[in-house]
Amino acid sequence: MSHKEVELLAPAGKWEVVKAVAEAGADAVYVGSKKFNMRLLMADFNFTDNELSDIAKYLHDQGKKMYVTVNNLYYENELTEIKDHLLFLQEIGADAVIIQDVALIPLCEELGLDIPLHASVQMGVGSSESARFMQNLGFSRVILSKNLSLQEIKKISQETSIGIEFFVHGDICISHTGQCYMSSFIAGESGNRGRCIKPCRWPYYVEKNGQKGAEKLYYLAHKDLCLYPYLKKLIEAGVLSFKIEGRMRSADYLSHLVRIYRQALDKLEASCDEEEFDKKEYEKLYEKRVRDFTVGSLFKRLDIESIGITGEREPFFPTAPRILKKLNEDNYVDEDIKILAECSIEEISVKVGSLSAFEIALNIGADNLIVEYGHLFPDDCGWKNENIDEALSLARSHTSRVFLELPRIMTEQDLSIFEELLELKNMPFLDGFIVHDWGSLRLLQKTGKEIRGGWGFNICNHKAAEFLNKMGIKRIYASQELNFSNLSLLLKENNNIEFMVQGPLCGMITDFCVPKGESKIKSELKCGLCYHNTYAFYDEIGQKYPIKTDDRCRNYIFYPHELCLFPYLPRLAAAGLKYIRIDGQFYDDEKLSKVLRIYKDAVYQIKNGVLNLKPGFMKLLELFPQGLTSHPLFLI
Repeated sequence: MSHKEVELLAPAGKWEVVKAVAEAGADAVYVGSKKFNMRLLMADFNFTDNELSDIAKYLHDQGKKMYVTVNNLYYENELTEIKDHLLFLQEIGADAVIIQDVALIPLCEELGLDIPLHASVQMGVGSSESARFMQNLGFSRVILSKNLSLQEIKKISQETSIGIEFFVHGDICISHTGQCYMSSFIAGESGNRGRCIKPCRWPYYVEKNGQKGAEKLYYLAHKDLCLYPYLKKLIEAGVLSFKIEGRMRSADYLSHLVRIYRQALDKLEASCDEEEFDKKEYEKLYEKRVRDFTVGSLFKRLDIESIGITGEREPFFPTAPRILKKLNEDNYVDEDIKILAECSIEEISVKVGSLSAFEIALNIGADNLIVEYGHLFPDDCGWKNENIDEALSLARSHTSRVFLELPRIMTEQDLSIFEELLELKNMPFLDGFIVHDWGSLRLLQKTGKEIRGGWGFNICNHKAAEFLNKMGIKRIYASQELNFSNLSLLLKENNNIEFMVQGPLCGMITDFCVPKGESKIKSELKCGLCYHNTYAFYDEIGQKYPIKTDDRCRNYIFYPHELCLFPYLPRLAAAGLKYIRIDGQFYDDEKLSKVLRIYKDAVYQIKNGVLNLKPGFMKLLELFPQGLTSHPLFLI
């Protein structure tokens, strides 16, 4: 094992930290500018352009590398400035840029840049198919999802030749990275743009079957990752870069970490028995820990042992639950019919959760019907092959098109789904797929079916949308985090965009099973608790966040109020939105029928230039007494 084959990668948010981690033995340092990265909450961290230039020279003089995080999502009005920033980074000799927004791929090509690209952990690369897609796009490295097991990492390494980076120490989010929107929904502050208010670090009560627990606990407070004892196993699995998290941490804290990891890698290079040094050095790490340690998902599915349930070691962070407003009658404003001009909404897509709901939507005349592969409990909402085949048979005599939506999260262990799909008897009558990740896109391109890009891709600007179009995705779901202004700017450049206007807002997706954790069950997966029991979180001010579980034991945590953009449909149509979506998978048949008819009537009015939408809005308020919201598109 050669030291040159592996890299110790350290974070830095201040000059003294750069020097400290370099002196402690880091092979490379990752840093960010004052504007374009995922750590923007604290103004005294990150670097000016002059400082970045100086850091590059300082590190290069020592034979070390500088990687720059350009890993935000970007809006239309930021693209020009991003170009200038990328040109500057190449000019100063940055060794790579870490990106999340795929708009930067064509921008680098247009600018003629040859700076290496690293796929951020925010891109959710969790399978060999996704990694291979990144490799084919020209990425030199992928920073793998933190949710992967050692076996999955090894499989990805074996199946690809792309460089693999993996987090080995530091803060870790409970949600799948890049797929957490709760901060946006609550406060309009996007975690995908470096401004997360950390609702996962708040205490919650758990409600089971309508009975709220007596004790509020930190059910979503992930312990800090520490994979120090398993460096050899990770090297054998194919990891080439060992990444330490903590760009907001002090020089003393980070140099301590780097020195210990450096010594461990050096001893491994000398073929020492890792047991000889493991315990003593681990104790040093443990003494200076922020939170207690966990190995995350490396050897088993995330469970209660990885959660800092008492919150006693949770660092202070200055946010707390806030009152979430509901839409009411006063939110309706009559729009001037002149704003519509020649614009209209052309299609309504409806996601349904049962065969009876599918038939209702067919008969009402939904343009597109969406069925999601898998099940969500306790509703038992979702689809498997037998039901899908029956639905496709029903649809043959109608004009509605049918799309099968793949799960939001697809890691290596989930790829067996594609083998199951090949067994669909009525596949020829399926019109296409909706995917949320690069691996699913790569696999389903082979079917020749139409592919649409789900909001898991986090598309916020037209360059990213065009890039997906180039990759074979015909229609794109814009990020649900966009506000009206940014959505309007996107629609001006690319109107082949679909947007959800009615439905539940999933704020977090986590491998941690709350029902199992709350019940302190030690059994393996699929304990069955979620099948017939309902679960929810309550925050400290009494707001309810429903929890659902899929058939792979992942939990989906929802914002308290359902999205409803009905009163804003004319404004959205005037902005160029032609395709709208209703997620009605949790509605009973009667509610689905009423909601779909209300929206169809509104679309008819908009097309015909006669607006009287208030009666429909009042009906929706009655149908959803638990509350409706316009977050984050129209903050109320």
